[in-house]
Amino acid sequence: MRSATVLAFVATLLLLTAGCSQKTDDGAVIRIGIATDVENWYLEQFPEGDSRFVWSQVYETLVRLTPDLKFVPGLALSWSSSDDGKTWEFQLRKNVVFHDGTPFTAEAVIFSYNPDSYGRKTVLRAIEKIESDGAHRVIFKLTRSMPLPYYLSHVAWPIMGPGSVDAKGQFVRPVGTGPFKFERQTEDQEITLVKNRDYWGDVPEIDKLEFKVVPDAISRVIALESGDLDMALNLAESETKRLQHKEGITIHRTVNTFTDFIQFNTRRKPFDDLRLRRAVAHAIDTEQLVETILEGVGKPAKGRPISPVMMYFDEDLNPYEYDPSKARGLIDQAGWKDTDGDGIAEKNGKPLRGILLVSENISTGSGGRTLVIAEAIQGALRKIGMHIQIKQLELGAALRAERDGKFDMLMRTGFYVWSSYPRHFYLHYSKNIYSHFSNQHFDRLIAEADAAIDPAIQRELYVELQRQTLELLPAFYLVHREKVVAAGPRVKGYRISAETPWLNLNGLHLTQ
Repeated sequence: MRSATVLAFVATLLLLTAGCSQKTDDGAVIRIGIATDVENWYLEQFPEGDSRFVWSQVYETLVRLTPDLKFVPGLALSWSSSDDGKTWEFQLRKNVVFHDGTPFTAEAVIFSYNPDSYGRKTVLRAIEKIESDGAHRVIFKLTRSMPLPYYLSHVAWPIMGPGSVDAKGQFVRPVGTGPFKFERQTEDQEITLVKNRDYWGDVPEIDKLEFKVVPDAISRVIALESGDLDMALNLAESETKRLQHKEGITIHRTVNTFTDFIQFNTRRKPFDDLRLRRAVAHAIDTEQLVETILEGVGKPAKGRPISPVMMYFDEDLNPYEYDPSKARGLIDQAGWKDTDGDGIAEKNGKPLRGILLVSENISTGSGGRTLVIAEAIQGALRKIGMHIQIKQLELGAALRAERDGKFDMLMRTGFYVWSSYPRHFYLHYSKNIYSHFSNQHFDRLIAEADAAIDPAIQRELYVELQRQTLELLPAFYLVHREKVVAAGPRVKGYRISAETPWLNLNGLHLTQ
């Protein structure tokens, strides 16, 4: 393993030194290490992994988030809704131009949210039509009431210039309004962005961004320490802890919007029994999980379903405490007993077994980290009399297994999380294809919460959803994730954002 790491580093070093030497005529150039390339630039699909950090420099949204997740005007200056929440009007910002020099108008909004766009096909299906009222006023007509500005804050469905496509409607180049514009891309190696000198906001002090694609996490860290990178994203937990004491390296970290969890398949035995789901919750020590397995990176969730940085997070929730004795008692109450002394409880002659499904993609790119957490869960449940088999599959096979219901638990993170708005509960809506839980009262709360446009009503409903999630346990929430960005000695003025896919570079500058 050590040899493989050294070889990976050597290959990475050759790549970095071949293409990222400082040139005096380039101005201020910052080199950022990311794990994945941008495989798609168009509105038909949101790219995976670290490529989202690149998107957030090129493309912008009507509503934007501050680093501490407050909703503020973006490309829209203001917005208002009808009393029934089915019509939303956005007043657009004037004197904004796209990277190709064309003006930003209502036409671009209509283009960006056309029926074939990723947003319209997924979470924005309630948009019936979009109309313009002049160049800088756009009206969204919805089929149901919903707090649309919260949805329009995520870079997954940003505003793109009509110049992104040719006369035949074929994508030709990324055209946004962001502080940096696309210059070139070498597949699986590097993406170069340059300063947008016509940016409507604060023009960046950095002249050029060079995103270096370095899949191996250890190689990214080595390149940062050697000075071949200025910043590195998505550090391993062990490296985060080590680099905190490394001279010349600054670790920026904050709890972000994602929470790791295990989702139960309540549609088949044994986890159709709430007592067994609660036994799992009491058997897992999330404090110890964070402290040892994750080396102190993250916050123990103890079953709390949304991150503390999310809107309407209820600080008064009574979470699940680690109590293996109580867990064993719940298993006993459910009629499962270890009659043969092998450490596994049985009922009607059948052992208490289950399949824990793990997939890197289902876990939104968490990879080996997810497997390590799964193994810790496996060990904890073995101590209370459950035999859990971990089944690690590639994405296609994992999705088929989930679709066919051939699992008992699965590892996930985030899911329907794109801002501080807690839309996540929709995962457990009975008609959602990714839900494996059904409760009429829970469904009603979800529908009412997402239809509410009054913040007071939203708060009441989302607080109740948090409590019902702890009570009914469609999933057990493990760790509120932390976002970690490492910066070298030349980087100054960086402020980390709690929003998962946004790399906030506003105010960033370099020292020689």
